[in-house]
Amino acid sequence: MKIDKRIPPTTPSKVSATRAKTADKTEKGGKTPAASADSLTLTESSSRLRALEGELAQVDITDSAKVEAVKAAVANGTFAVDAEVVADRLIDHTKETLRKRPRKK
Repeated sequence: MKIDKRIPPTTPSKVSATRAKTADKTEKGGKTPAASADSLTLTESSSRLRALEGELAQVDITDSAKVEAVKAAVANGTFAVDAEVVADRLIDHTKETLRKRPRKK
């Protein structure tokens, strides 16, 4: 089980898809529909938020000191696994998976 704490960057895919649909309508009909006059304006805080999301996506969240300590413990044979913790997390993961599963009618 891999745990990834990274936040996926937001993309303006909906805006691009809307522009593509409008372009298709324009080409087919020959006239620009009234909806093409719509515009999108981002506030300063929204623009800043997008920039921060991009910066966060670039941050490495790996604790290299901890990774090295675990590698050394495994190599030395001193790495101890707490079976109770592993079992509890497996049970929690299974419960979560079962909750998300679509129910049959």
